[in-house]
This record gives sequence, structure tokens and C-alpha cells, in this order.
Amino acid sequence: MAKKTALFVLILIGLSFVATAGYRLVSPEIVVANESSFTIDEAVIRLPSNRVVFGEVPPGSDSSIYNSVSQADGAYNYSVSLSNGNRLAGTCGYVTNAEFGKLLRLVVNADEEIECQESSKIP
Repeated sequence: MAKKTALFVLILIGLSFVATAGYRLVSPEIVVANESSFTIDEAVIRLPSNRVVFGEVPPGSDSSIYNSVSQADGAYNYSVSLSNGNRLAGTCGYVTNAEFGKLLRLVVNADEEIECQESSKIP
């Protein structure tokens, strides 16, 4: 009986792992990467149907958030506040409904400029 219970628990753990990996693969993801020498105090990404807020991102680090596939069509609008007092704002990329596996990477480069990179996580 103990072997059957252990096997059942292992199967549940395996299924949980597969479900989590699948969710991360198909869910749209926004990554904020900091390649500048200043901390990002806050980054706000506005999508047509909602907004995503990132807290502090130290230099050389990145942070990611998964967002809903249910979106209206429109641009990503961003506002990034740096620890040196600079604020970067603008528009980049385009989002549509049901973009499974989409990855938006917003990079603050060494010159304190924003680079937007859109790609798919699904091979």
C-alpha cells in the first residue's frame, strides 16, 4: 500500500511539473532587463487591457511577469524610473488577443535607452 501511495504522489508531482512548465511556455511573458549602472526603481508596462508593474531591478538583473492572453489589440506603453532620477517613457511592440508564447523583453541598456525585443517562446 505504501508503494502505491508513493507512486501516486510521484505521479502528481510529475504532472504538476509538466503543467507548470506548459503554463510558462504558453503564457505571454514580459521581461524587464537592467543593463544600466542604476537600479530600476519601478517599471510600469501598460497593455490595452491591463498594466504590469515591476518593482526594483538591480543593475545586471532582470525580472519577469506572466500576463493574460486575453488582451485588446494595441501597443505596449512603458514608464521606467531609475535610481538616478531619470524617467524613460515610450511605446514599443504590439499586442493582440491570444498571443500564446509571446515574449516581450524590455531592456534598459548602458546608455539608459530602452530596447524592445519581441519573440516567441514556442519553438
